[in-house]
Amino acid sequence: MRKIDDYTKISHKSYSSKKSELDSKKIKYLKNLMTRSLLSIILIISICILIKVNDNNKVMVNKYLYEDSLKFTKINNWYQDKFGELLPKVENNDDLVLNSNDLKSYKYTTYKDGVKIDINKGSPISLLNGGIVVFIGEKDGYGNTLILQGNDGIDYWYGNVTNMSATLYDYLEKDTLIGEAKDNYIYLVLQKDGKYINYEEYLK
Repeated sequence: MRKIDDYTKISHKSYSSKKSELDSKKIKYLKNLMTRSLLSIILIISICILIKVNDNNKVMVNKYLYEDSLKFTKINNWYQDKFGELLPKVENNDDLVLNSNDLKSYKYTTYKDGVKIDINKGSPISLLNGGIVVFIGEKDGYGNTLILQGNDGIDYWYGNVTNMSATLYDYLEKDTLIGEAKDNYIYLVLQKDGKYINYEEYLK
């Protein structure tokens, strides 16, 4: 029969283990944050130097930063190939609702530049592809929207989504849950190189 001291030791050991795990996650998060901050500073300084050196560089920087969409996923994929993982990944969830496998089974209608997909209110929404979150906020006509710059070069807009778990510049894997349908429908827009992709062509 165990003594009270034995239960105290077990409880203390469990608490210490959880505390150690939490501390480890905090340290990892701070390291990622510091790395991203330093890389951002280096990038800004490099851009400033390029602009000062040559006027042609100024035109090029203006084009890519203000006129074109910066390809975060290409930069992230290149960095991971060379140096390993930089951006934090959010773990997958097996409780999938909206995914590429059963996308054809949903009823949809054309809406603005994309489609309106009928789905139960409160249904968890999962990503059709992996990539980096480049926008979270209100979009005119689409409500609360998350835009993911996919690894395949497609920008995925998920509109009318609530209770979002993702944050800006998170790198998310395919099928990761990002939130819930605010009503009994969501909006989905597919865009590549500034042009909107036909939903039916995407499903082929």
